[in-house]
Amino acid sequence: MVRVNPKGESLTIWWIKRDFRLYDNQALTEAIKLGHNVLPLFVFEPDIMQANDFSAMHLHAQLGAGSDLRASLQNMDNQVMFAKGEITHIFDLLLKEYSIEYVLSHEETGNGISFERDKRVAHYLKQKQIVWKELPQNGVIRRLKTRDNRQAIIKSRLFEREPIDAPISIPQSRGLIELASTTSLPSVTDFYCTEDIEKIQFDQLQIIGETSAHKCLQSFLKVRGKGYSGGISSPNSAFRNGSRLSAHLAWGTISLHTLFHEGAKRYFSFDDDIIDNANQVELDQNQVKQWKRSLNAFQSRLHWHCHFIQRLESAPSMEFEPLNSAYNAIKYEDSKLMLDAWCEGRTGYPLVDACMRCLNAIGFLNFRMRAFVVSFAVYGLHLDWRTIHPHLARIFYDYEPGIHLAQLQMQAGVVGINTIRVYNPTKQLIDQDPYCKFVKQWVSELRCFSVPDIQSYESIPLSDYPKPIMDFSQRAKLMKDQISNIRKSLTGKIESKKVLHKHGSRKTMHKKSKTKKEKNPQLDLFN
Repeated sequence: MVRVNPKGESLTIWWIKRDFRLYDNQALTEAIKLGHNVLPLFVFEPDIMQANDFSAMHLHAQLGAGSDLRASLQNMDNQVMFAKGEITHIFDLLLKEYSIEYVLSHEETGNGISFERDKRVAHYLKQKQIVWKELPQNGVIRRLKTRDNRQAIIKSRLFEREPIDAPISIPQSRGLIELASTTSLPSVTDFYCTEDIEKIQFDQLQIIGETSAHKCLQSFLKVRGKGYSGGISSPNSAFRNGSRLSAHLAWGTISLHTLFHEGAKRYFSFDDDIIDNANQVELDQNQVKQWKRSLNAFQSRLHWHCHFIQRLESAPSMEFEPLNSAYNAIKYEDSKLMLDAWCEGRTGYPLVDACMRCLNAIGFLNFRMRAFVVSFAVYGLHLDWRTIHPHLARIFYDYEPGIHLAQLQMQAGVVGINTIRVYNPTKQLIDQDPYCKFVKQWVSELRCFSVPDIQSYESIPLSDYPKPIMDFSQRAKLMKDQISNIRKSLTGKIESKKVLHKHGSRKTMHKKSKTKKEKNPQLDLFN
């Protein structure tokens, strides 16, 4: 590192994790208030990048977000520093030139590797007598003892204040700006070989950055969101009618608070019957009702975001074990042949294969189809949810560990407080892709066949497309019976009560119900 400043100049580091944004960023705001030079710092950490749940897609998202952040800061005559290495080593290098007084970051609920990294950083900074302030950026609560008080805390964080304006400028000395400007963003090919990225259609990946996040939000709130309610189940309509904000939330280019705030403003922008004030056009009563129904559905589903991440925050072991320990008794086959066929989209089940090929290429799929491919893998192929977790994590462009792991366990039926859902591949094909448009888009071998041929895929004439890898109905019954037997057992019931008490929605628990089962929401942060 080149010496550009006298040793001892006070410095506050804004340690960027999953918060590549200037608007409504509490960590950045608090860093500026401290009154020192502020260095925005993002580090490409080998341990994180080499983990089995990280991929070239994720790096591409980080690069897009980092590039947009750098451009925004340059417009303010500021700079962000990019570095590669173990984070404490980067701090050591900076300490040779500066007196680091504070490190500001958001509270992160990540995988086991990031959790261990944060513990190392806490120990390191304490030894160096550097104050580390971690600030919440959502409704997930550290060291939560009971969920009974969550709603009041979430309300104060996400609803009782306006989003924080982006700063006009950040205090930075000229030397610090020059130092940061000498660092550059890498490229995907600096870390990944051709084999790792050959299936990814980079030109089709969603652009990730704060600028594009706000454009995406406005596009949804003013145009696309009208069809949200009723338009997010089919893979043919969900790409347009879904919010497409999940990747922006995952990488922090927009805040959950902003989505709640802007969604509520849009909902109340309508006059009672006829005026869409945002677009200055007249609407009939049915159009107004459709907009309000969709916006209400969007807001209600946003409420589940932190509910699921809170599970991982409160039980980090769920990355490796089911929340309900009774389901450790499930016997999975974990056939590599079955796993490879599922990962590559060649199971012989057209909609499954279309979904997996789509994910491999562009990293996005609507929630119902994500639930469908997990259900197929667990119930049909008898694959452990832990076995399919890494591949799905790598190809979800919007990978958020807490939501991902919670949904995996729910769809695999190992939580014990949700309805067991088994998605029949034939029914889903007919219901969600009745004209086989999505299948033909992603499974090239089937483009020349008729809809009836594809729907009766077991009798498709001889072609390059494989026959079904197994009998889904027969195998699904075997797995469902296993799970049902555990659910009905004394151990299963006892453990389910524990899970419900610790991780269940309090709204659900307090509702008078015969079943006391937690509702399984269509979590549309995936849309």
